[in-house]
Amino acid sequence: MMIHKQLRFISILFLFIIMSFTVLKCSTTYPGISNLICVILGLIVKPLWNSFQDLSDVASWELSQRKLERGKIINDDTIIRISFAYLYRIKVERKYLLIKNERGTNKYQPIGGVYKLQDEEKIILKNRYHVMDDDKVPIDKSSHNDYRIRVRNQYLRNFVGRFDGDAKREKIDNVGREFKEELIDTKILNWKTIKYRVCGRHMTEVQYSQHFQIFELLLADIVELMPNDEQMEDLCCLMKNDSDLYRFVTAEEIKSLGIQANSANFLESISDHTFKILEEEESDLMWIPNAKKEYTISL
Repeated sequence: MMIHKQLRFISILFLFIIMSFTVLKCSTTYPGISNLICVILGLIVKPLWNSFQDLSDVASWELSQRKLERGKIINDDTIIRISFAYLYRIKVERKYLLIKNERGTNKYQPIGGVYKLQDEEKIILKNRYHVMDDDKVPIDKSSHNDYRIRVRNQYLRNFVGRFDGDAKREKIDNVGREFKEELIDTKILNWKTIKYRVCGRHMTEVQYSQHFQIFELLLADIVELMPNDEQMEDLCCLMKNDSDLYRFVTAEEIKSLGIQANSANFLESISDHTFKILEEEESDLMWIPNAKKEYTISL
């Protein structure tokens, strides 16, 4: 894909240079021809600029944003909702551990949640990018300073760049907060430390959300729990005990959102973003600087 974009840019650039040189040569001898070539050059400028822009678009979300802009579906002032999170892959034998959503959806989802930013960072984001609070999820004690934010399209790329740069926020090397809140504070587990491996990042395209009725960009950093022998025993014990707070499910159940067609149970019991933690999805994850690193943190 990148090679194709490079060849396209080089071809258009080469044509532009040749025709520009021709204009210079013909400007005095053949003014009529040079005027015609100038018109043609004007027609080449836009595809040349588009091709140059395409070279800078590496991620699929950048390509999708550019496509929407060129189709005049979004513009600089279009509001984009963003939700940046981290999710745990916790697998025991063939099954993945999910936790019940605390916001009353009655669906099960991966352990994890939205990144938190510091108060200082919120001010910086307001000053630089004029960010707005997310108006789709109620702001309460648990969602305060969540990386659920709205920002105008013209600032989106710089915003994402800051997230991976100097942002004062939770970082991937210490994402134990949600693990502690969902599994330790609830007495499901009683661990003091955990070890995990950074798998990579899942990032959607910029797309319109039918649910929230707004364009949005969703990011999820995936980490894999690396339990020691004692912790694995605890997880195996959990799997043997039924609970309304958590479930162990197979990849097939996750892909079907918990729908059991054979038993005529068409109720979705698993959140639609859960597939992102599946092992078979890891090869498609985006690389991030901390990918494949392992961290041990205190809870």
